[in-house]
Amino acid sequence: MKIYDLASPFLNHYEPSKEYYENYFNQHPQIYSYYFDHHCKNKELKLENALKAHPNKIEQMSWITEKLKSLTPQITKEYEKRYPIKFTKDVYIFVGLGGSNAYTYRSMDPHIAFCVEKFEQNETGLKVIIAHEFGHAVHHLFTTHNGIDAKDIQWRNPFTWLLQEGVATYLSTLVVSADQDIYFAYQQDPEWLTFCEENTKTFINVFQQDLAQCTSAEIFKEWFSINGGQTFGYSRLGYYIAYLLVKHLVDEEGIENAMLYWGHSDFEARMKSLLRTF
Repeated sequence: MKIYDLASPFLNHYEPSKEYYENYFNQHPQIYSYYFDHHCKNKELKLENALKAHPNKIEQMSWITEKLKSLTPQITKEYEKRYPIKFTKDVYIFVGLGGSNAYTYRSMDPHIAFCVEKFEQNETGLKVIIAHEFGHAVHHLFTTHNGIDAKDIQWRNPFTWLLQEGVATYLSTLVVSADQDIYFAYQQDPEWLTFCEENTKTFINVFQQDLAQCTSAEIFKEWFSINGGQTFGYSRLGYYIAYLLVKHLVDEEGIENAMLYWGHSDFEARMKSLLRTF
């Protein structure tokens, strides 16, 4: 595994101009083209906003960059102790324009990216987001290790997202000690967690209704995206549902079987049945 720090050169020579940003993006086309295609829409508007916000965050982003570089090897070593996997692919740390905070990509050949402008100076929160993203990588590598082919997984199915996010969240609780809300928000957000705990049945019922009548894209935005949450006023409620489902599976069958759950031929039917238990 190699960690590529693309943030420090950007921050060390920072200039608040569109030309500076565009020149830098063009120096790393593979990283930024994927980022803008998949994780940061409306680039021009976000660039305008970044030019206003970033000058006051240079020191903070530098601190976050250094922490990500030092904490990542600690988290990956802990996972490698627990599971028969080895992280060999690349990690990228860079400055984005306020899209996703972090993501895992290339499916069963997982690479990881962290966008430093999206984080606060909270070391525990950074540990959790690292553990979450590498939790996805663990899940994918463990799946391959056990003979499940990526082409047999329904990647655009909301039930797949539930398993993925539930596994990553659950795994993060094993390798990082934190308050419960931080596992979902990567910073303290007790109000969000209290809402989830007090309204679980209500929003799971609405989620099930949406599964029956909405497109996958609509479900993703409302339940899994930070830009969703129109129904209840809280975004990413799908992560809480996902965690509950996987925690139930782990209690019944263990984490290894939970990670391989998408290998069942009747995976979707099983997930629907699980949802009905809450």
